[in-house]
Amino acid sequence: MKEHQSALTAAALLAFMLAAVLLRAIPHAALVDGSFTSLVGTDAWYNLRQVEAMAANYPHYAWFDPMTAYPTGKEVAWGPLFPFITATFCIIAGAATRPEIVYVAAWVPPLLAAAVVPLAYLIGKTIGDRTTGLVAAGLIPIVSASFFARSIFGFVDHHVAETLFSTLFCLAYIAALAYAARHPVSFREYKTILPVALLALGAGGAYLLGLLVMPTIILFALIAGVFTLVQAARNHLDGTASEGLLVTNAVTFAVPAVFLPLSGFMVDAPALSLYSVAHVYAYLLLIGATALLYGISTALHGKRREYLAALAALGAAGIAFLGLTPVGKTMSAGLWAFFGQDMATTAIREMAPWDPALAWQSFNVGLLLIPAGLVILALRTRRENRPELLFTIVWSVVVLIATIQHLRFEYYLAVNLALLTGVFVTWALDYGWKATATYFRRPEEKKKNQRRVPVPEVAAVAVAVLLAGTLVGASAAENIGYAQYGVPRVVLSDDWRSALEWMNANTPDPGVDYYAAYEKDGFTYPEGSYGVMSWWDYGHWITFVAQRIPNTNPFQDHVAGATRFFLATSEEEAGKAITAAGSRYIVTDGKMAAGTFPAIAYWHDPAAGTTPYVTPLLTSVPGRANTYSIEPFYRDTYYRTMVVRLQALDGTMMEPSEALYVEYDTGSVPETGYARLAGSRTLAPAEARAAVDAYKGLGKAAVFGTDTRSPPETVPALRHYRLVYESSSDPATSVKVFEYVNGAVIRGEGVIEVPIVTNTGREFVYRQQSENGTFVVPYSTVENPYGVKTAGNYRIVGGTEEFTVTEEAVKGGA
Repeated sequence: MKEHQSALTAAALLAFMLAAVLLRAIPHAALVDGSFTSLVGTDAWYNLRQVEAMAANYPHYAWFDPMTAYPTGKEVAWGPLFPFITATFCIIAGAATRPEIVYVAAWVPPLLAAAVVPLAYLIGKTIGDRTTGLVAAGLIPIVSASFFARSIFGFVDHHVAETLFSTLFCLAYIAALAYAARHPVSFREYKTILPVALLALGAGGAYLLGLLVMPTIILFALIAGVFTLVQAARNHLDGTASEGLLVTNAVTFAVPAVFLPLSGFMVDAPALSLYSVAHVYAYLLLIGATALLYGISTALHGKRREYLAALAALGAAGIAFLGLTPVGKTMSAGLWAFFGQDMATTAIREMAPWDPALAWQSFNVGLLLIPAGLVILALRTRRENRPELLFTIVWSVVVLIATIQHLRFEYYLAVNLALLTGVFVTWALDYGWKATATYFRRPEEKKKNQRRVPVPEVAAVAVAVLLAGTLVGASAAENIGYAQYGVPRVVLSDDWRSALEWMNANTPDPGVDYYAAYEKDGFTYPEGSYGVMSWWDYGHWITFVAQRIPNTNPFQDHVAGATRFFLATSEEEAGKAITAAGSRYIVTDGKMAAGTFPAIAYWHDPAAGTTPYVTPLLTSVPGRANTYSIEPFYRDTYYRTMVVRLQALDGTMMEPSEALYVEYDTGSVPETGYARLAGSRTLAPAEARAAVDAYKGLGKAAVFGTDTRSPPETVPALRHYRLVYESSSDPATSVKVFEYVNGAVIRGEGVIEVPIVTNTGREFVYRQQSENGTFVVPYSTVENPYGVKTAGNYRIVGGTEEFTVTEEAVKGGA
């Protein structure tokens, strides 16, 4: 074994890398349907759009995209490296058609996850030994549900690249620190500077690769800054020189500080979340702070109290700088983005806090192994001044805190979990393996004569094996289960796919070349271009599959305009919103009128939420005493919102025959905060309103709709919106496409109606009440280019005259 350690280690790493790829390939069967490969999540589709554009203009990267966020377009705020890597894979593989590009791109995340394996090994070996590295490398393929899910086949997104290149930076930075500690740098001997500077240059290059993936890599500059402060203090108190630390930081962070101004990537807005001058300030501040710490230590050499006082003064100055200066306030805003919380923490899933249930699901017993590994590293750091150990502690703690605040950083923490588990397992084996193995190899008679059973040693080995084995088993079960059964639930549904493919083939070209690269300066949308209004969840699907331009998208561009439209309770209000957005088509689905509705309401008014639309009440569960479920009761306002009038009511007038009369307690149940249903009955709408007026009880009475498609009051028809496609006849799952039109004007009084037959064969009657002696109708009876057609002419109820409406009249408002 000893003679072949290198070969066996290489074989083990290859096996771990292969396991990483094969485990992540499990969804292949569920995602690949003939030539069509579905992707996991929503952002993956936009990444594919970038990959297609880069492959078509290789290696040019478009920093501005007019194919989303109509009518402004989108300035891309992340780097070109992940699309470049993916496009390069596609070119090497000979993928030329769209299905081929999508299929090849779907394999890139598992391959990048496999590349993390040797990095984990090398870091583990640096902070421990070969065993530490092998344990860490063996865990990377399976630990952390978040890292696994974000590097699975089909999840074509930059998260795995963030983890890969941030880990590469940590490895290179640790290598430079470790070398400088073993080979002290002296500014009087320039030959001692060069090796450290070269290693630091490598660290700077690794950091730059991470920066080219996402500006989020700035988190690791913060980690380096915190480490620098602690390490500089440790060096001074130990009497160790800090020249190596200064050289490492100066060279490492000079690389991005010089690159950004020369690259042309920078935008004007000074924010750490963007490629801006704020990054340059941050790197220069880090270099300057390191130099200042070195200067203070040199000036106060051998003086402990004075040095600590100087550090305290420096800390106070730093706090004042962050709070009072423009640059400091920019840095503070960046810190808040990582460690603070605002509206986005509840509105955007990946920015939500890391709750205990999710943490256990993702890390299970790893939550015990992380602090165990940190304690062992802390004890070793106390005995030895090894910068690589201290950096690993700071790295792990900062990422852990960021993860607790925003669960998206969990995929970074996977590497730290693997490393700290390796540290703990190695410590346990070093402490107890020899005594344990010797004891159990002895014959029984020698065991009986042995004075002491090595209980601590056996216990340490047993605990380490048990926890590591549980981590492996539980993580593998969780991740394999997700790959087999969870992935199919988060992919593009057949309803959305068919609707968007129809849109691609049956709606006018917006006049923007999907594959062309555009510059923001001087770009204007051509005459006749238009946006597609939908909820932001679906924007990337509209861009990629339909090749049309959504108004909003999962980056939340123009989301306020979307909420104003979908929650408008009058057609006049909705018309202002859709005109401002420049939309021609509207796409809705069953979720938008049900499960996604609370999110739309929250984005519209965080304080009110769903209160204006839905009243949740505690309802007794039949057959179970003192057991309640929370049921939504829909107010009249809910049915008047545009999203419900379009998706659930097809835009036609609804005249209810019944309504739900409800009585409920005004005082909430303390444990829940919800009021309790006292009674309900279905009545005619007029009777229900009269019952509310006559109610004299201690609680409250109200009128609600009987279900999501049955309003308690008459809802007027939409005059400028016509259904042009539906993916199925079931409104709960169907994806519907509507067109915004001027509408044809018919003079008359009363109610006009026309029978409609959709492209699925579903039939309904479009009905409209006249206003000021006119009707404005959205459906043409002749020359209709869509599959949703009238089955006759318009007719005023009670009359005999029929009205023929041309397509030209509908579009022109004639």
